Amino acid sequence: MDSFEHKTFTVSRNFTYSYYKSPSDSKVDHNKPSILLLHGWPDDSFLWEKIVPYLQHLDYPLLIPDCLGYAGTSKPLDPAAYNSRDMAKDMMELLDHEGVKQIISTGHDWGSFLAQRIWLWNPERVVGIMLLNVAYMPPIEENPFDLDARNKMLEQFTGKPRLAYFELFTAPDGPRIQKEHFESMWTVLHGNPENWMAKMFCVYGAMREFLLKDETVPLKEYAQDPALKHHYKQRVSRDGFEAPSMWYHAMTFNHHFNVEKELPKERLKVTVPMLFLGCSGDAVALTQYIEAPKEAGLLPDVTIKEFESGHWCTLEIPDQIGPAMVEWLKEKRI
Repeated sequence: MDSFEHKTFTVSRNFTYSYYKSPSDSKVDHNKPSILLLHGWPDDSFLWEKIVPYLQHLDYPLLIPDCLGYAGTSKPLDPAAYNSRDMAKDMMELLDHEGVKQIISTGHDWGSFLAQRIWLWNPERVVGIMLLNVAYMPPIEENPFDLDARNKMLEQFTGKPRLAYFELFTAPDGPRIQKEHFESMWTVLHGNPENWMAKMFCVYGAMREFLLKDETVPLKEYAQDPALKHHYKQRVSRDGFEAPSMWYHAMTFNHHFNVEKELPKERLKVTVPMLFLGCSGDAVALTQYIEAPKEAGLLPDVTIKEFESGHWCTLEIPDQIGPAMVEWLKEKRI
């Protein structure tokens, strides 16, 4: 993304966002909606670097922020700051600053969560949604989020406590352990053994034990790229994991639940086209999760595709993810 304009903007909450936008001299069609690309944990805007060239061929304006807590963006350590309503409002202010009227809201991992919430809070600005790995999650309408109860339910229905890793990510010493054991953390994220993600993320205590022992395993091919690893190591060595962990605290402390009770129920139905790209090797964000909201009638225009890949599909198979997004955009003519 070397050719992109790198800018910053301070929203009304006094948080400064770092972001990239299509260069002013590029041949984009400003009559088209902008594609807003939102990364998740523990990445930054460069998660999309290998996807951008595919999207550029379609002449959509692109806007790619570092989400709250990451890279050049502010890093508050109050989990309440990461509630979905206020983060969506931040994005609307950024769009207004750039003169963007409508968007195709796109995200991976927690970025998928935020992309969905932008629709829920500001449907008038969204003409399409593209979600990678993390399926549509309608707001919890009745009971607050309970991590233990959710893991018990997941274990009952899927065979594993899929959110077991939340224990480390929300532990007081979690950020320190992840930072101090970088080589093992890189391996946790991008290890190549069979069922590796399930072993690390879906088993209580497994990730903590692996990190503290400074263990490693063979890496997926893309993760052997020294430039990718250097970019990641340089950032986390500087910034740590404290702010990124706030995304998990916001969920477990029910900051999303507390504000999303305000949403009108009719808003839960997504009335714009949606693309969901799942990955068979993602042990946490199962592709099957998209089926419940679809069967409930909340996704009347959803396209579902699954790929053979781990969680970080934009890095592992960009040559499949990028074309799938392009194909859907051409088909929907948004």
